[in-house]
Amino acid sequence: MIVTAEIIADLAARRDITAVLTRYCTALDRADEAMMMRVYWPDGGDKHGIFAGDAAAFIPFIIDGITRWFQVATHSISNITIEVDGDRAASEAYLLSVCRVSQAQASDIFGERYLAMHGHGALDRGFHLFMMGGRYLDRFERRDGEWRIFERQVVLDWSDNWPSTEIADEGMFASLRPRGRFDRDDPFYATFEA
Repeated sequence: MIVTAEIIADLAARRDITAVLTRYCTALDRADEAMMMRVYWPDGGDKHGIFAGDAAAFIPFIIDGITRWFQVATHSISNITIEVDGDRAASEAYLLSVCRVSQAQASDIFGERYLAMHGHGALDRGFHLFMMGGRYLDRFERRDGEWRIFERQVVLDWSDNWPSTEIADEGMFASLRPRGRFDRDDPFYATFEA
């Protein structure tokens, strides 16, 4: 195989687009609005189910929501398909999200049927787990050499939710520290700022 300038440019675009996709997940899980602003073009848009509108309004909406809805959030992506066409690209990334929901937020997040299934709080274990599988369908644009999301559509493929049975203060889990946080005290920042 002969490595051409076109192949190198395509590989670089795919690397940069993948970095934007993972930056989105990190920005959500750290509730980092400044980082999220480097994911979308300000004149772009997002259709997220719970939000449909421009990216400039979505960013503060989702960061505020993450910290209100969840005690901890984990978003991960896989099976990334990217097609590059000059300064535009399309991608599909599979999404797996597992988040901890407080008892107080369970009704808003899950709805009445979930509460009926779990005794309207009679099974209060302190928090519940939100799990969903879906896909991010994105259109990217490259401007001045930088790739960002111009349009995002979130697709829900499945969800499953239940009261948590976590034990974090016994066994090996008692010593697993530090814990993830929604602020700059999360170990992520110290790792990348060193």
